[in-house]
Amino acid sequence: MRFYDICVTSVLNELTVKKANLLRAWWVILVSIAATGKYSLLTLGTALFNRSESAKKTVRPKIDRVIYRWGTCLVNAVRLRWTVEGDLESQAEPGRRVIIVANHSSAYDIPLIFAALPGSIRMISKKELFKIPLLSRAMKTAEILSIDRQNRQQAIKDLSIAKEKMESGIRICMFPEGTRSSNGKLYPLKKGAIRLAIDTNALIIPVAIEDIYKVLPNKKWLQMRLNQKVSVKVGKAIDCREFEVADRNQLTELVYNSLYSMLSEQQGEVAS
Repeated sequence: MRFYDICVTSVLNELTVKKANLLRAWWVILVSIAATGKYSLLTLGTALFNRSESAKKTVRPKIDRVIYRWGTCLVNAVRLRWTVEGDLESQAEPGRRVIIVANHSSAYDIPLIFAALPGSIRMISKKELFKIPLLSRAMKTAEILSIDRQNRQQAIKDLSIAKEKMESGIRICMFPEGTRSSNGKLYPLKKGAIRLAIDTNALIIPVAIEDIYKVLPNKKWLQMRLNQKVSVKVGKAIDCREFEVADRNQLTELVYNSLYSMLSEQQGEVAS
């Protein structure tokens, strides 16, 4: 049986939410590491065998499928059940730059977004991940981006690359809270994603992931829960052509309120 098939068939009929025992938690961790290594190699191989001019046009869709399979494998390992509310595809106008702005409360946010949402979605990742040899090459090949906020000149170059990627059809996904929430509370948004959206006249599409913090609380691998049901909620697109840099506080509040309204039930649970 292929590795991918093992990941898919790990979704069992048992639907009761329960805490993973120690053995299961370590099994999930090992599967996640192995899957990341496998699909990193598959990403590199896909690019290697599609270097001709005629094949280059098909590389990105092929890598999209690799990323989708990686995300699906990881969320299936914890038997995650999800639904999608709203439509991202109909709001992503052809030829428009798109930035997906999402809340961040679990290590499973990223694989779930890859598994649940359509299109060539790429994250803006921590620059530290680009220091890991195999993963670094795979991320660069997959067009995963990084913006160095500590180096102004490099940040300008990184922003220029981000603009080019969006113009070519990449949908950038960012988590502007800046850290993972441990209890599902929506933290204040940092303005980096908002500034990028204004600078590139992008469409911001808010995406709220509800209840995923229950799967794996931040930095608590041994409190993993299986069979958790989560909702991926796609909000109404916000056209950043209507905003200037001076309006970034207003736009930040607008995006925050959109995410908060989609997470209102979860925020009520946190408050109580």
